[in-house]
Amino acid sequence: FVSKILFSFRTITMISDMDSPMCCDEQYATHELPPSHYEDSGLAIDQLSAVLRTEQTYAVPQIPCIASMGPSSSLPYGEWRRKICQWCFKVVDHFQLDREVVSSGMNIFDRFLASRPRPVEAGSCACPACQKNIDSRLFQLAAMTSLYIAMKMYSDSRRDSPYRNLRLSAFVELSRGQFTANDISEMEQSILNELQWKVNPPTPMTVVPYLLQLMPTRPMSPSLRQRSDLVLHVLHELARYMSELSVCLGSSSFQYSPSQVAFASILVSMDLLTLYALPMSMRQEFIESAMKISRFSGGTMLSPDDNAIIALQERLRQSFWPEMLIDDQECVDPGHPIFMAREYGLLDMATLA
Repeated sequence: FVSKILFSFRTITMISDMDSPMCCDEQYATHELPPSHYEDSGLAIDQLSAVLRTEQTYAVPQIPCIASMGPSSSLPYGEWRRKICQWCFKVVDHFQLDREVVSSGMNIFDRFLASRPRPVEAGSCACPACQKNIDSRLFQLAAMTSLYIAMKMYSDSRRDSPYRNLRLSAFVELSRGQFTANDISEMEQSILNELQWKVNPPTPMTVVPYLLQLMPTRPMSPSLRQRSDLVLHVLHELARYMSELSVCLGSSSFQYSPSQVAFASILVSMDLLTLYALPMSMRQEFIESAMKISRFSGGTMLSPDDNAIIALQERLRQSFWPEMLIDDQECVDPGHPIFMAREYGLLDMATLA
């Protein structure tokens, strides 16, 4: 299998900011449908509030890289980061792991680079990558080890768990001889010490179902309930998919909290559905609930009028739709939620024009 995903950033095709919405090989898998009715709305609110507070302790300092704003003989941080994201997705897809692992690993990686910046010399760049004077080898080792740590955090003891097949030797083999087991172990210890063992961050994919718990429900017949559940399933899958790929947006992606990415992804996904599928009243009620809960949570504030949310929505639109919805239908699994949404007329195809 190593021949398919050999770890060599020197040979990975460069990825531009916007021209490759599928910047990571698409291995689409549906996930659990968020419940359409919640017996304990208080619990749902408490869970979301806790996530909004917790994510702030995993925030990455926002220090722009001036090296990427002009000509440079070295590859700017954002370019390296996109290459790393591509490789990480190939690895988790090969091992058939949850792609959420990549988001967690990149958070670990970004925070490690941003920790303990060195004094800035006159005229030099203050961004974490430049100040740490990280060369390509160390950059790759830190990225690989961050993903390795994230995979460990998602492991479980089930006999059939795909995480049981993970071995340090597999990562050594993937490095194509660049790193030894000792190199990775030492880097792992450095990252854990630097981050004080805070290596289980919330991810946008974690927040999406928490937010969708706020979607209002209405009394309806069994047939209408079935259609409503399908709409929520499609909305969940769309939002999770965009949240998943948001890690590929480059070095600017960590400027946004997981809840901001999840909220923006849901807003963009709602725009893709017809008003018959998801009435405006339900959309507005959902937005108002998210704003209210975030306001009283003491954590990240969520509002569609926030400049960060507006900017993030635009980036998601430009990057990830419409290509993810208008692929050749002959190649789409009939059980895929997007295919089902087309069949049942839930998608607002005029939006994609």
